[in-house]
Amino acid sequence: MTPLLKVDDLEIVFTGDTGVFKCIDKVSLTIDPGEILCIVGESGSGKSVTLLSVMGLLSKNGKITGGRIEFDGKDLLSKSEKELDQIRGNTLSMIFQDAMTSLNPVFTIGSQLIETMRVHLNLNKKTAYERAVSLLEKVGFPNPSSFMKKYPHTLSGGMRQRVLIAMSLACNPKLLVADEPTTALDVTIQAQIMELIKRLKREYGMSIILITHDMGLVAEMADRVQVMYAGQIVEEAKVVDLFQKPKHPYTQALLKSIPSIRDDENRELITIEGSVPEQYGDITGCRFANRCPYVVPECNVEQKLLETVSGHFARCWRSLDREEELNG
Repeated sequence: MTPLLKVDDLEIVFTGDTGVFKCIDKVSLTIDPGEILCIVGESGSGKSVTLLSVMGLLSKNGKITGGRIEFDGKDLLSKSEKELDQIRGNTLSMIFQDAMTSLNPVFTIGSQLIETMRVHLNLNKKTAYERAVSLLEKVGFPNPSSFMKKYPHTLSGGMRQRVLIAMSLACNPKLLVADEPTTALDVTIQAQIMELIKRLKREYGMSIILITHDMGLVAEMADRVQVMYAGQIVEEAKVVDLFQKPKHPYTQALLKSIPSIRDDENRELITIEGSVPEQYGDITGCRFANRCPYVVPECNVEQKLLETVSGHFARCWRSLDREEELNG
């Protein structure tokens, strides 16, 4: 099967007051048609920046310095801004983290939905209006036509997120990138939003990349998982394999910090000491070494992403021959 999206050895740098900082280091990923890929990791690990680069939406001080991004057979890095505008919001769409700042506060919900479809689908105003109402109904708005004249600030957080989902689906995209789509929503609304995304995925047959730091969402949604830490992919596996037998100490620590209804009453949740290093581009060895309980001198050399078993990769030299110790 030919991947819908293929990212090879992506490198991204940002220029700031203190100089040039490499934030993404040789990140590769693929997603097949109809697949759900979850990218998980702590804040600051590079998840959002990676996908913003795919969308061509890096800030002005960000620059792709290496790698290749191919979507639906097209080399995105060779496209002009005008050509990218025809792809973004059309076959490639994104749900951003903060619905309030992603919607224009001075335009109604209806006008923003209609504009999207008129630009990408060349629809007349009447047809676009009817399609917009239909989309709002699909994402769960009661009496959707009454919401067309409302402004974003008059809606709840869950409703604004549903509007963003409707906008992202306006042109029947092949790939939907969802960047922490349940941020700042209460648990009940989170469940509704994720169930909605799964239902729409089945209905539209699209692929989804879900960016999150919530391992519960990963278990519920993913076909395959990539774990990011300090600008690198440190582990990749099918979701069942990752949860049953994680290979990288960082993944193991993430899983051990999650409570479960099956836990023994005496189980103590662990915390991962320290934080993601800020200047990790200067680290030559394992970037998790300063927080890892298994660190040894061999961790000071460059760690490669190794295939430990078929389809399961880890950026840790111990993952090949010290599996029992790591999972003990």
